[in-house]
Amino acid sequence: MSIRIVHFSDIHLTARPLRLRKRDWFGKRSTGWLNARIGRGKHFLDASTIAGVLAREIKASGCNHVVFSGDATTLGMSSEFDEVRRVLTPDEGWPPRIAVPGNHDYYTHGAVRGGEFERVFANWQQGERVDSHTYPFAQKVGPLWLVAVNSAQANLFVWDSRGRVGRQQMNRLETLLKSLPPGPRVMVTHYPLCLADGQNEIRWRRLRDAHKLRDLCQVLNVKLWLHGHRHVGYFCPVDRALPFPVVCVGSATQARKWSYNEYTFVDDKMHGRRRVWSPEAGSFVDGDAFTLPFALDQEK
Repeated sequence: MSIRIVHFSDIHLTARPLRLRKRDWFGKRSTGWLNARIGRGKHFLDASTIAGVLAREIKASGCNHVVFSGDATTLGMSSEFDEVRRVLTPDEGWPPRIAVPGNHDYYTHGAVRGGEFERVFANWQQGERVDSHTYPFAQKVGPLWLVAVNSAQANLFVWDSRGRVGRQQMNRLETLLKSLPPGPRVMVTHYPLCLADGQNEIRWRRLRDAHKLRDLCQVLNVKLWLHGHRHVGYFCPVDRALPFPVVCVGSATQARKWSYNEYTFVDDKMHGRRRVWSPEAGSFVDGDAFTLPFALDQEK
């Protein structure tokens, strides 16, 4: 048996004009808007073009499933989600898919309450649940389960981009993981457990309850963790502090870092391949490859 999954993240689409309201100029979005215009925004000038090519390529790829690990937008604005709809056409032509929000999709408390991410990606969020809450949920892909957990939240200060799963969602996750039929579980979050060197994320960017989530997943058959948030891709194999491999896909659209991943599960291994944007070709081309142990057979 062979399963192929495509994973992308952190496309950070924006729109012009953004249609900021008066109250936006007195909150977090004002600083975010400035940064998007004269700061980090210069690295995403071609984001819509690249994301459009990415969407067309994945739709034609013949993969078994697609994983999107968040940050579809820059400031969580309605106009930006309109751009996501235009560029990705999320309801048209995609293979089976799963999506979780990132901190930029939940940039403000209003963005969270508005539920725009969940409306745009509603068809990416079908699955098994334990109650009426959106998160967590699970989708079956062959013998394995993709488990979507929301690790994003709104923060008051512009320098604060921390995430949190929260006690209630953690309780639901425990119930869900225990109730799912047999099969290796693959976690899908926006936030990482650790950096490329295995160390904790810096204070103002980390997942607050990462260790609690890791410990829960360790005892409930989680075999792999897929995430975004960091814009350079990496993977961490199992070690004394890490009970399962962790793979960061990086950003699909940030200049000179742009890439997404393909994972092929076969012969008790996961073969990963980066697909890297080539400005000269105007398309993605094969990049680095890596291999991790992964048994699709639950008994192995």
